[in-house]
This record gives sequence, C-alpha cells and structure tokens, in this order.
Amino acid sequence: MHKQDSGVGLGAVSFVGEMKNQSKVCEKEVFMERNFDVLIVGGGVAGMSAGIYAKRSGKNVAIIEKMALGGTVGTLNQIENFPSQASVDGFTLAQMFVEQVKKLEIEIISDDILSVEFGGDLKVLKGKKGDYRAKKVIIATGISYIELGKNEEEFLGRGVSYCATCDANFFKGQTVCVVSRKGSGIAEAKYLSNIVKNVIVLDEGDMIVFAKANKVQNIEVVSNVSVQKIFGKDAVEGVLCNQNGKEKKFVASGVFVALGRKPKTDIYRKKLDLDAQGFIKTNENMETSVSGVYAVGDVRAGVMKQIVTACSDGAIAGKKACEGV
Repeated sequence: MHKQDSGVGLGAVSFVGEMKNQSKVCEKEVFMERNFDVLIVGGGVAGMSAGIYAKRSGKNVAIIEKMALGGTVGTLNQIENFPSQASVDGFTLAQMFVEQVKKLEIEIISDDILSVEFGGDLKVLKGKKGDYRAKKVIIATGISYIELGKNEEEFLGRGVSYCATCDANFFKGQTVCVVSRKGSGIAEAKYLSNIVKNVIVLDEGDMIVFAKANKVQNIEVVSNVSVQKIFGKDAVEGVLCNQNGKEKKFVASGVFVALGRKPKTDIYRKKLDLDAQGFIKTNENMETSVSGVYAVGDVRAGVMKQIVTACSDGAIAGKKACEGV
C-alpha cells in the first residue's frame, strides 16, 4: 500500500521536520532505568496502533522511536488503498495517527535501542539515552528495501516504487521496468503484468531459461543488464543500462526496484526466532518465541506489507500485551 515505497518521497523532508516538532509535545525527559507496563519499539503505523490499544486498556505505555512518528507511511506521496481514504498523501494519514497518540497522551521517547535482554520477567531495552524495562515489549521496527544505489531517490514519488502491490494501479496502460537480481523481480513482474500494458524485467543475471519459459505475453525479460541511470525530466521516462558493454535505453514511465527487502532485526538475532530472511516469527496473536515479546507490521514474517495489515497487527498485539499485566 505504500505509494512510491520505500524511501523518501515528495514532501518527506518537510514531513520529518514537522513530525519531530510535533513529537516533542508528547516527549518527556528520558531517565535511566525507567519502568513501563508495555513498551513499543518503533513509531510507524503498526507501533502507534499497538500503543493506542494498549493505552486504552489503561496501561503505562511508551513508544520508543529514534526518528519521527509516522515511519515509512509519512514519506509516501499518495495512498489509494487504505480503507476510508479514497486518496490521501502519506503525511496526512500519518498525522491522523499521531493526533490520536497525542490525544491519548502516550509517552514518546526519542532514543535508539542498541541491545535487548528478554530473559527475565522484566524485559530490558538498552538505548543510547537510557535503559528501559517493561513487562511486555512490542517490536514494530519495520523494514528497509535494498536500494539500486543509482539515482532512484531523485524519482521517488515520480515513477520509482519499491512495491508493485502498492503502486501498480498508478501505471495502468503504461510500460514499466522491474529492476531484478537473479530473478528477484519475477513475482513483481507477474503481478504487474495483470495491470500495466508492458513489463520489462532488467536482470543482472542470466535469465535466458526463464525468458524461454515465460508464457506471459506482456513481460519481456532482459538478461545481463546493469542499470546505469534512471532518466526523465519531471517524472520517470526510462532506464539507461549497460548490456555486455553496450549502452541500451528502455523507455518506461515507471521503475519498480525489486532487489529484495531486509527487516530491521539485527539486535534481535539470537534473542528471537527469525526466518531465513531475518523476519520475526509470530503466531496469530503476534507472540514471538519469547513470552511477553510481540512483533507487528512489516518486521513480522509471512504477512502482506501493507498499512491496513500493520494496523491489524498492532491492534492485536496492543490488546494481547495488556492481558495479565
């Protein structure tokens, strides 16, 4: 559901500045060894949803966020598949969540968690500014997308996307490119082929076998290409590549970067059960392998990475975490 996801879209710089100022309204001075009923790590929509449900259960709750509240959603240019909002920009939608958090007087702690200890009845989160203890912890740290590393940031919100499910409908009747690595973009290409006019898969590896087996008429697979630059004036107009030492241009109005994604779970390795990609394993109640620790949103294994599902995860975890506290 992220429009031109993920990264900094139009208005993202101003969003971060404004949100930092707004979050100060809820911030309190950070002290060492503070105790809470429920602590939430991450201030995106999943984390804020968890905070709202936990706070409404009458618990002592705080959200720890190193940047600004809103997460990836706040950087998005346009969202068209969030229920109740036919079309809304990410900043406006994130602001709705923030206003509710402020109204409930949920404490916002500005800190970066560096390590965790989940062995005792009280879970310990160690940050740059202090240590925090809680009976229950909800992890909502999200994901980051593997970037192309060229000039894609210049066109975020103007034709470059990291999410076909989110943004395919913006390119109906148009030609798009999918940047792939060893087949990483094939699933995205197949999804897009049902919506856009033509899909050109630009893969660094040898995709000849797939190209021969491909039965989808509007998917073209190009092997052994290295993207050099995305070009365009006000929006994406195409991709400049190198193929076997020769320059090639591909005309397209959209570029989907499908090189993979990685969860922000480095500090939870050897603490929680993760899947092969590093996402946190949970059950349907958002419970992880450690009692009293939950995971929600994009950081959770095996779920759609959408705003609406992140909200659902947060609501479930926020409610469950308050049981027995």
